[in-house]
Amino acid sequence: MRYLEKKHLQNIVLGAGLLGAGGGGSVKEGMKLVDKVLEYGPQVELISIDEIQDDSWGAVIAGMGSPKASLSRVRTNSPRVSLEALESAVGFVSSFVIPFELGAGNSLNPMLAAVQKKIPIVDGDPVGRAVPEIDMTTFSLGGVDISPLSLATEENITILIKTEKPADVERIARAITAELQGVSAISTQAMRGGRLKELIIPGTTTLVEKIGNLISDCRSRKEDPSTGLIEQFHGYLLGKGKVVKVEGETRGGFDFGVVTVKGEIPATIYFQNENMLAYNEKRLTAMVPDLICAIGSDGIPLTNADIEKGIDISYIGFKADDRFRTPEVCNLFRNILSALNYSGDFIPIESLN
Repeated sequence: MRYLEKKHLQNIVLGAGLLGAGGGGSVKEGMKLVDKVLEYGPQVELISIDEIQDDSWGAVIAGMGSPKASLSRVRTNSPRVSLEALESAVGFVSSFVIPFELGAGNSLNPMLAAVQKKIPIVDGDPVGRAVPEIDMTTFSLGGVDISPLSLATEENITILIKTEKPADVERIARAITAELQGVSAISTQAMRGGRLKELIIPGTTTLVEKIGNLISDCRSRKEDPSTGLIEQFHGYLLGKGKVVKVEGETRGGFDFGVVTVKGEIPATIYFQNENMLAYNEKRLTAMVPDLICAIGSDGIPLTNADIEKGIDISYIGFKADDRFRTPEVCNLFRNILSALNYSGDFIPIESLN
């Protein structure tokens, strides 16, 4: 067990903001959440999967909604409220909480529930990045049902969703969230520790803390962190220049769009909350499930909600964890990629660069 204090949490926000790959919550949101978390205690307990008892229970917690809406409506109690609603519906008591994904917001949202309930958060998650849909995880592929799912808002509206089809859970939860000003917290996939250990990608919170520490050190020396990130974490420089066009819209609880960069390394990035495809002119340079990550000239990682025309930006690509690179995982993105006019197979980032 480790205890995470303010500096650790700030570094987690920076690192998770990068590996959120365009989604998972803005660094601005994440830094606000750090202060919210620390209102309930001076530190957060982080446990490795080896410290979890096989017969203990926990559940996945995440923020849901448009990244743009989450910037202005930061969560406080809704993650805990959603977890307690799921505990009541399923009949268990949580010994730990599980992050749904990496992201400046969604790495911190579960911590709110953890500190309020005085239980630890697990060092790991089921994707090793951020993803746009709640069934795009190693847990779902491993047979852990996302139904029932509890949804809560900061206005203490609580809804339990039970369906037979995972797609219905996603559709209903997003429709409700969109109606409730575009921001909610969800809890789902209650499971025992033994099952968790079989399916989770371990050590991801520690990984993003290390990445955030590098970013923080570079920023303190007024250095571009891109070189260090590429060298130490085996990244690829996919784009570098000025944003000349941002096309986007929010619909159905998602942010959709295209970012165009001109300059030293031109890039065109297609996203649905998270970045899905990267091109240099017409040449594909990266695609999901590999990570396409944006960072500003000031060294702050950027979500697609942060990116504006005229800013200087770099895009760095990273290989996804092998557990999130299987044919089954790649198939989860097929419909999204098809809607973006990509109908080919997955091509690893190391083969494209």
